[in-house]
Amino acid sequence: MMSGELDALARRCAEAAGRAQAWMLRHLAEQAVIGSDLADPVRYYKWPLALHWRGRNDDALRLLGWIAERCLTEAGDFASARSGFHQEFHSYANLWLVWAAAELGGAKLTQQTLQFLVKHQNRDTGGVPTNPTDPSVPYEDPLSTSLLGIVACALGRNDLADSSLRYLTSLIEKQSDPARFWLRTLPDGSLVTEVPQGADPTTFVIEMGEPEQCYYFFGAMCYFLARSLETFGDGEAGELAERIAGLLESVGQEALSSIWAAKVAPGCVALYSVTGEERYLRLALPVIDAVLAGQTSEGYWLKETQPWITVSAEQCAWLTDIVRRLEGRHQ
Repeated sequence: MMSGELDALARRCAEAAGRAQAWMLRHLAEQAVIGSDLADPVRYYKWPLALHWRGRNDDALRLLGWIAERCLTEAGDFASARSGFHQEFHSYANLWLVWAAAELGGAKLTQQTLQFLVKHQNRDTGGVPTNPTDPSVPYEDPLSTSLLGIVACALGRNDLADSSLRYLTSLIEKQSDPARFWLRTLPDGSLVTEVPQGADPTTFVIEMGEPEQCYYFFGAMCYFLARSLETFGDGEAGELAERIAGLLESVGQEALSSIWAAKVAPGCVALYSVTGEERYLRLALPVIDAVLAGQTSEGYWLKETQPWITVSAEQCAWLTDIVRRLEGRHQ
């Protein structure tokens, strides 16, 4: 990709991130979020990191402090009236808050919340439980485990990064059907190859090449592997990244042109920024286009005609990171 094209792409992403930030700040003020009696403050779990990456550290710290004040238990868990995806993927939501605390320098909060997650991590597999607070969800998954790996990189914890890498490597090696990628394992390390009755199939299996599949699981893996490479120089992380790139290439650009692949963009741009391999940038481009096309003029992304609280903050963060990495690579 020519330098002029990279510059234009970075500008588009920067403009979108700026619009998203403006909407986030308006939303916090207009809804009087901080200090409110909202039943589920954890729904803002992606916001502190996004605000921090936008240079709004005071806002990030206030929001993180409010969530912790309302929801943090003595055990180090964030407990609230969660529902749907965020109820099931309990560890994933927690880890965004731990990540923000780690980057904002909140050592006490980071230690307390990370201790809760590590206590429940499977020492044999390295996997992070999807929801350690619910015995009826006996699964480990690559999304939560990748987030723990990212937090490990932010903290310089090579031991935790290694455990996440071990889990992801094992998960990929267990796959035997090129048409399907199974996303959950049991505590004994076995792959879950049947969708439980009543469960959302898209969070248990990716039908490779089909649209609206959760390709963002691959994106989270890629971002962790990029952070591992740049933090620890881990050659095994680079090898695994190449395998995941092959999986993403196999599904095709059309399948990746969706918000369901959103994390593939920052994950692959991060790998491009670390390795210089244009293969990763090519994978990111259709995803970036799809993400930018989905933003409203007001700055947010929609879910069922309403501002998508979680995704809008996440895209603000990822677009900011993409701009930083593209500009750094260009220099």
